[in-house]
Amino acid sequence: MLILYIFAAVLAICLAVFTVTFILLEINMRPGKAPELAQVSVAKRTRWAPYAETVSRLILELRELPWEDVYTDSFDGLRLHARLLRGNGEDNVILVHGYRSSGENDFAGIAQYYITRGFGVLLVDQRAHGQSEGRQISFGTRERDDVRRWVECAQANLGGRLWLHGVSMGAATVLMAAGDGFPGPVEGIVADSSFSSPRDVLAYQMTKQYHLPQFPFVPIGTLAGMLIAGRDFACGSVVRAVARSEQPMLFVCGAEDRSIPPGSTEKLRAARGGRDPILKVPGAKHALGWLQDPEGYAKALDGFIK
Repeated sequence: MLILYIFAAVLAICLAVFTVTFILLEINMRPGKAPELAQVSVAKRTRWAPYAETVSRLILELRELPWEDVYTDSFDGLRLHARLLRGNGEDNVILVHGYRSSGENDFAGIAQYYITRGFGVLLVDQRAHGQSEGRQISFGTRERDDVRRWVECAQANLGGRLWLHGVSMGAATVLMAAGDGFPGPVEGIVADSSFSSPRDVLAYQMTKQYHLPQFPFVPIGTLAGMLIAGRDFACGSVVRAVARSEQPMLFVCGAEDRSIPPGSTEKLRAARGGRDPILKVPGAKHALGWLQDPEGYAKALDGFIK
């Protein structure tokens, strides 16, 4: 009888942990509106606060340009949106933003870098963000297939040489897509502030944001993630993806990044034998490398994109 009571108690605890973890994960996978950083007062209440005036000015500059709306369909039937700006050269870039953000927020300044050099720019709304359809964010596991569609779209609309540049979850997205291979040639990838796997960032946030022990919440949370987003939530690995990819890469990270597990960028670079350049921006927090040091970032891009 005692064994039965113990079993029932353990089962009840596991069920409670699963329920809590499932709810937390489901909340974090819901769409969220990107902050309106064009308003300085809003920017000052976000992680962009030290650069509020600068990022506002840069976003307003982008909005004055002659963007075209373009659309494609995802593998699972979602209508995806991006903005297209045609360049005057042979090079083009797809810009992929991060979690609950937007292209203009994450690429304020970076987009201008490419535009002033004659690049055509495809500024993507990730699924469940902006004007793209979707009810769930899957931390790159489903979004990576969307990148393949955008590569096809860019090749059809722009031609020429194609580059990819992702920030935060957007960086993880393009790197996982690279591991699967692209439907056409891609010259290289810039990965700014990528995590090493959805599971790793889940484990880190369980401890950092919710102050929960990794055991048993991470194993059970991984199971919950699989139920919500599919098997790849547990099995998806950015590390394995970059090891398979043939494209040259430039890795970027902030020296003061506390939003992803420490050493994530170094782990990704190591998976490729350390052959790719890395830019570690002193004083930069998560995905804010350009705003912290635009000259250093631009120099790294100049050296990579030849």
